[in-house]
Amino acid sequence: MILKALLALGFPVVVLLGGDQVLSHASGRAAVGKQPFQTEQGVPKPLNLRWFGYGTEAAMEFWAKLGEVGRQAEKRFLLLDLVFPLFYGGALAASLWWIWVTLGRPFHPAWIVAPLAMILTADWMENLIQLTQLRRYVSSNEGRIQDLWIQISSCATIIKLWLTSGLYVSLAGLVVRMIFTLSDRRMATDVAE
Repeated sequence: MILKALLALGFPVVVLLGGDQVLSHASGRAAVGKQPFQTEQGVPKPLNLRWFGYGTEAAMEFWAKLGEVGRQAEKRFLLLDLVFPLFYGGALAASLWWIWVTLGRPFHPAWIVAPLAMILTADWMENLIQLTQLRRYVSSNEGRIQDLWIQISSCATIIKLWLTSGLYVSLAGLVVRMIFTLSDRRMATDVAE
């Protein structure tokens, strides 16, 4: 029972954290993070990890601090990150589905599917908008980045981060419920014998 619980909780966490490391190294983003920056703040926090959002100035400041090499790595990261939601979303869906079935399908499956669909949509929207706006930022003949699109990307980031966290908390709660349910079933079986 403990092994099942650890597997249900650990699998999506390993996919999420491991996948982020793979993407960071494959895109060159990890190497950029080790560059010495000419600011006192050090490595700028990526836009996709800002829990309370960001504005146009923050996006421009982030991209400016990255430099040319960093911006190229960020573009590669954003392109690779268009596929990654399928992996971490799939891992989270598999764990939630497994626990849901183990518990005897205690609620409608839309409570699993709807938040996952929102997370995937928000993640893709965030990446596509940032890619487009980063191209506008780099290209001098296209003008400045567009404030409305940055705000939409920021909202998508907030939705993605908070909903993903909420699903992980829900998964933990369902795992606890599964442990108690399986313990009660096991005790009932022992008593019946």
